[in-house]
Amino acid sequence: MRDALLRRYHALPPVLRSAVASARGGYLRAWRYGPGADRLRDEALARDGWSAERWRTWQEERLAEVLHRAATRVPYYRDQWAARRRAGDGASWEVLANWPVLEKEALRRTPEAFVADDRRIGRMFHDHTSGTTGKSLDLWFTRDTVRRWYALHEARARCWYGVTRRDRWAIVGGQLVAPAAQQEPPFWVWNVALRQLYLSAYHLAPRHAPAYAAAMRDHGVAYALGYPSGLHALARALLAAGVEGPRLRVTIANAEPVLPHQRADVEAAFGGPLRETYGQAEAVAAATECAHGRLHLWPEAGWLELLGAGDAPVAAGATGALVATSLLN
Repeated sequence: MRDALLRRYHALPPVLRSAVASARGGYLRAWRYGPGADRLRDEALARDGWSAERWRTWQEERLAEVLHRAATRVPYYRDQWAARRRAGDGASWEVLANWPVLEKEALRRTPEAFVADDRRIGRMFHDHTSGTTGKSLDLWFTRDTVRRWYALHEARARCWYGVTRRDRWAIVGGQLVAPAAQQEPPFWVWNVALRQLYLSAYHLAPRHAPAYAAAMRDHGVAYALGYPSGLHALARALLAAGVEGPRLRVTIANAEPVLPHQRADVEAAFGGPLRETYGQAEAVAAATECAHGRLHLWPEAGWLELLGAGDAPVAAGATGALVATSLLN
């Protein structure tokens, strides 16, 4: 079904492909931003000045709420704790260390069992991710969670960099917005609802560099976002073709680490700084790079632990598995 729809989409003229992208953008905008969007953004920015002690208190209070809700309203965890009680386990669910680390396979087998029983899946936002390890997941979010998550994005992945969601922007992405076999531009669609120029990552080549640069200028984009590898491929195409790229306020990298040569080429091609971000579809951890080149965690997203063998905390300075307990969803 998905392949058939994609073929029908690719058969459309470019202007109608942009109309389809705009319709999807309108749906996403309605979920991500509501009447309180600016207030949620401002509240997040105000929290940037909190002390470590105040953050710790806030996180502990929120964690207690999340653990209680999971143990009493989420079928998977409620059944798990009931089984432990029947076996004589009197451990408190209020202590995070008493919870086993959730393995991905359990979530893959019964994703609906992780939705609280006072929520209706049909009224939630569904996301499907291929996952970092190549194992896909189905995820659901309430409207409140989605809007709080995107308020954090607005505060710390836009406002920190001098742009807002109201600015026009470009994304170098992996969606097949143009047929892979297409030889001539446009290799992009204009999403009116999100003010987004979606640039195909599959058609980047020096001979197409002038067309990409012209599209970005014609649409007046203020910043660009994408995988570092995709942004770097576009930058290299522009540099190799001797084409001056549009002057951007910032370029924002996500999903992959930024390598020094990628940063140098992207900044040379577009003028503004390249800023690195970290996050994932599960919305349990995120970080953004500040002007001093350091990544800062978003404390609202999740309670983070570094665990080693036997899921025990690692010693200070050691590496381990990053385990996150959501504080938003």
